[in-house]
Amino acid sequence: MNAMADAASRKRAQRLRQTRRERGDRETNVWLPREIGNAIDQAVESGRYPSRQVAITHALEAAFVQKEPNTVT
Repeated sequence: MNAMADAASRKRAQRLRQTRRERGDRETNVWLPREIGNAIDQAVESGRYPSRQVAITHALEAAFVQKEPNTVT
């Protein structure tokens, strides 16, 4: 990759991070045990999730975000 392409890539990444910060998202780096990483990779490879990010976000949401149950009255 040449220097100009590398600089353009860094600029795109900076813009994406800034957009996400502006909407209130937070970037977090975590170390995962191998078996969890493998399970995430398998879920993505099988088509259950389109990306690792989506798989991890789904799992965190399921564990930490309380949702109102759908009730029919």
